[in-house]
Amino acid sequence: MPNSVTRIMLAIALIAATPSLFADGVLPVGAPEYRIVYDRFERQEALGDTRFDYQLGPYRFDSTRFHPGPFARFAQLADYRMNLFGFAGGDYSYAKDQNGNGFESFRGGLVGRPTRRLFVFGSFALDEALADDPTYHGKEWRGLAGDVQDAFVHLDAGPFQAIAGRFGSFWGIRNSVVLAENNRLDGLEWRYRWGKVTLSYRLGRLDGLSPQHDGVEEFENRYFAGHRLDIHLSNSVRVGAFETVIFGGPGRQIELFYLNPLIFFHGSQLNEGADDNTSLGFDFTIKPMLGLKLYGQLFVDDFQIEKNTQGDQETDQYGLVIGGYAADVMSATDLRLEYTRVTNWTFNQILERNRYSFNDKPLGAVRGNDYDELALCVIRWLNDDLTVRLNGSFLRQGEGSITAEWTAPWFDVDGDYSEPFPTGVVERTATGSLGLNGFIKDLLFVDIEGGVRFIHNREHIADDDTTQPFARVRLSAFLSTVVDLE
Repeated sequence: MPNSVTRIMLAIALIAATPSLFADGVLPVGAPEYRIVYDRFERQEALGDTRFDYQLGPYRFDSTRFHPGPFARFAQLADYRMNLFGFAGGDYSYAKDQNGNGFESFRGGLVGRPTRRLFVFGSFALDEALADDPTYHGKEWRGLAGDVQDAFVHLDAGPFQAIAGRFGSFWGIRNSVVLAENNRLDGLEWRYRWGKVTLSYRLGRLDGLSPQHDGVEEFENRYFAGHRLDIHLSNSVRVGAFETVIFGGPGRQIELFYLNPLIFFHGSQLNEGADDNTSLGFDFTIKPMLGLKLYGQLFVDDFQIEKNTQGDQETDQYGLVIGGYAADVMSATDLRLEYTRVTNWTFNQILERNRYSFNDKPLGAVRGNDYDELALCVIRWLNDDLTVRLNGSFLRQGEGSITAEWTAPWFDVDGDYSEPFPTGVVERTATGSLGLNGFIKDLLFVDIEGGVRFIHNREHIADDDTTQPFARVRLSAFLSTVVDLE
């Protein structure tokens, strides 16, 4: 890791060694079993009236107003105690006209607190599904792929919070366009709360391009950097603005100017003559009344203001999410309605290393580009840890892709250029399903869903229609124990 990053991590360790009050750790994001706790956080946000930074995940345990289920031991660790835990289970799925799949997995890890300021979390996985993933190029053992999922240290220094290592995070909203919880990046993140204002920064290493798998002449490093500023105008109104950059190249290391959260990244890359991919956007949360949260996020990849040259005919590239969450519309019943739209060519770029992606998937919680989707979820809370869900959605998916070759079709015409949205033969899918999600007796995690899809123009073949029943089941047993190190 570059010397600049090493010095930052050393500074974190020195701060951690000083005396402080007892501090809670954080619950990672990304794993299916943790999402039920974050679902509870979302309900807490809608029902609450505070200036807590819900726009920045992962969250600390001490921000919960509910019992965190089987992960309570993670939150209650004292010095010289370590928690060992494990999940063992499998994923099974079926859909009409597709082969059924069944994948086994085992995940284990540890949680500890070496000092009162530091919280350490580490987990690994042995997973059949990962071994079957075409983007995975690592080693396999008896059909299982092994990897470290989370490995980080969290520093709690009052208004200053920092995480270093491998971890996932999200910015703005749970289904963030800019940064999603399911992408675990090696790097660091910090945030500083100053009254109504919170300044945040994230740095991560992305998957590089190799001669063996990507056809480049030499290995090309890839990195992500982003910073954001959030302002709580009141207990019920928050606005935030962010800027991100994807950069890299053969032998290129982390740039010092991208480590500065107060520098305008786009201006710096222009002044330095770097050919990087910068983006910006904003998001908001409004709670007009207790129990109701309205939210939105706009990610701007490229937007043409002037129309002076043919290059200015390039299509606008952006991602948009707007939605609402209503808690207790009926007793213990919540409702989420959300619309997502990502235009064609968004996240793509003329240089493959500058694509806004990680392992050929978007860095945000979106399906890719060239699509829009309206989704409704009715959530019935059976208890703090178990829900029944009724889901409905309508998806329009065009033929665009973030891995498509950059062709710049606006240069193929003279004058105005436009393209339909979505592009090409549009696949339309209406889906309805019923599911059960959460923990039973803090020991068994269940995620069961069954339903039907009505697909028009399947796989972008005109008039190829089908009705597709489907079912999926995820079951995993959870075990943990506390070890005294004194």
